[in-house]
Amino acid sequence: MKKTSLLIIALFTMLFCNAQSYNFDQGVKAFDEGEYENALEYFGREINDNPKAALSLYYRAIIYNYQDQNSFALKDINTAIKYFSSKEKEMLSGAHRLRGDIYYKIDNYEKTFEDYSIALKLSPNDPEIYIDRAQIFFDLKQYSQAEADYRQALKIDESLEIPYAGLGRNYINQKKYIEAEKVLNQLIKLSPDYTEGYKFRARVYFEQNKFEEAIEDIFYCFLLDEKDKGVRSLFLKYSEKNYSLAFSKVNAQIFSTPEKELWYFVRAQLFEGKYNYRAAISDYTKLMELSDIDNKADLLSYRAECYSNAGLYEQSISDYSEAISIDSTDAYYYGNRGDAKRLMGNYNGAIEDFTKAIEVEPRESWFYYRRGWIEEEFLKNNEAGLNDYNEAISINKEYAYTYLKRGRLYEVKLNNPIKAKEDYKSILLLDTIVLQSGNCRQYALFHLGRGDEAILWLNKIIEQYPTEGNYYDAACLYSLMNKQNEALAKLKQSFENGYRDFIHLADDDDLDNIRNLSEFKTLVAEWKNVFDESLKKDLVVKKEESKTETQTVSIPMNVSGGGTYEVPCKINELKLNLIFDTGASDITISKTEAEFMLKNGYLSKNDITGTSSYMIANGDIEIGTTIVFRKVDFGGLILKNVKASVIENKNAPLLFGQSALSKYGKITIDNEKKIITITTKTGN
Repeated sequence: MKKTSLLIIALFTMLFCNAQSYNFDQGVKAFDEGEYENALEYFGREINDNPKAALSLYYRAIIYNYQDQNSFALKDINTAIKYFSSKEKEMLSGAHRLRGDIYYKIDNYEKTFEDYSIALKLSPNDPEIYIDRAQIFFDLKQYSQAEADYRQALKIDESLEIPYAGLGRNYINQKKYIEAEKVLNQLIKLSPDYTEGYKFRARVYFEQNKFEEAIEDIFYCFLLDEKDKGVRSLFLKYSEKNYSLAFSKVNAQIFSTPEKELWYFVRAQLFEGKYNYRAAISDYTKLMELSDIDNKADLLSYRAECYSNAGLYEQSISDYSEAISIDSTDAYYYGNRGDAKRLMGNYNGAIEDFTKAIEVEPRESWFYYRRGWIEEEFLKNNEAGLNDYNEAISINKEYAYTYLKRGRLYEVKLNNPIKAKEDYKSILLLDTIVLQSGNCRQYALFHLGRGDEAILWLNKIIEQYPTEGNYYDAACLYSLMNKQNEALAKLKQSFENGYRDFIHLADDDDLDNIRNLSEFKTLVAEWKNVFDESLKKDLVVKKEESKTETQTVSIPMNVSGGGTYEVPCKINELKLNLIFDTGASDITISKTEAEFMLKNGYLSKNDITGTSSYMIANGDIEIGTTIVFRKVDFGGLILKNVKASVIENKNAPLLFGQSALSKYGKITIDNEKKIITITTKTGN
């Protein structure tokens, strides 16, 4: 429920001190269980029996406010305020807060702040009133007033978390990152498990291009609340700046909890971000093995999208079809299957799927837009295309691309430049912010004869989001402007970044000014060959940026004391826990563990190499048999041919000394987050 539901927290204790009527009691019970329609019915009966029932009016106003029935909410809360006794200060204070929120929703800010002032006079030591008013000030971008209210809340109760988080967010919006980091550090020390502290501090780091720190914080925030999809989205966004670090963290979770579905899903999303569709498909397939049947249709749709992005359209269509057989009520399964059919050149089949999607969900504008595009551009049915564009715009007047398609149809095929110009101008009103995809302001500017502005906007897009789709759009714009060399260069860049929609490219009118050039034909043929070869391996070819890269893994640990930490690992595929010892110089394993590994095939006689001296934590020198671990797996970081010593103590743990492990990379220990991070070089 919205923030006004906080009003009832203080209310409950007082309410049940006195006997209430049956209808009121049942109304409160239904309200508490989230059955708001039933609650309205009970409170309505109580009010009919007693028109001066202030508490019932109060509760009903809260529900109406939640349902955005502002007129009813305002009427009820006004009546409640009228009938509350002047002695009931807490009730009156809460009622004025609620009325202030209702006034805010209808943009009556003067009355909003009048009511909050009254609420504070009635309850001057209630920090929640200051916190709620600070939120309103923040929403109105009145940051100094918001800061004053947050700080007043802390004066009343310095243990509260929300005011610290509010101050941090307040500073972030003013780009005062030093102040924001300072107050968020205080919040994290005050409450180490409070997610908002890490989420906002991650944003502070991200805005300052401290991407590793941002990923560390947002991932830890995600660990604290794995169900928070918003935090998951931020982790995926921040991971674009350091995929290696992000993969290491997710791999460590998969290593420690291999049966947990969430981490395979997150890793699949990371793989998609790197255009590694084969690996993403593998993770989605693994997820289907782990998940129950209730999730299968959604997972099939995710995998289908990967197949489509990889150019494996038949597999994509097959997955969407199976998803539809499980759940035929999801319109997007039909729509996305239709798009896959379009990419195969099956335009009539695509029309059938979009038509079915519209039958299931007739108020989704994207289905009309997509069907209209296929009808107009590929099937040359201008009238049908125009009808669908009109319907799409009638449902959603905010999607700029529909105006672009309709404007071009008016201008090029229907000879109506006046209506075309109106559509292009509509785009300029809508498309004012650079987005990762779906930008079309540059096209509208071009069609309105403002070519220089179009290129400036295009450069902003490429600078912020150098994706394959945006480079393809750049090629289209330069082609329309008959700047052939620039168009070819951008098209080449789009291929290098992963663009693979050759069927659309073959029919795209935007490229007509370069289509007959020998350079265009050669470029497309070369990359079509690359694409075809990649399909054989189910991989998207991606240019290797560097022969030598660094890999970072973060491994969860348990603090054992005395400078030792327990971490999970695999030795020659045998799952073990090892002790990471900052005071030891070598790697040791007990005779018992070594014999077990030898008997069960995890070690062979060839792995036994001789004897050596080693130092243990207390400084003593011991003599032991030396062996070689062929493969050591720390949370996805693979070490090969690792030398270790066998000691006689049967109860001794598997022990890695810091100096031994440091040979493989840089080591960082975070005692607060209980994580060991290792950075090592990979590749040639």
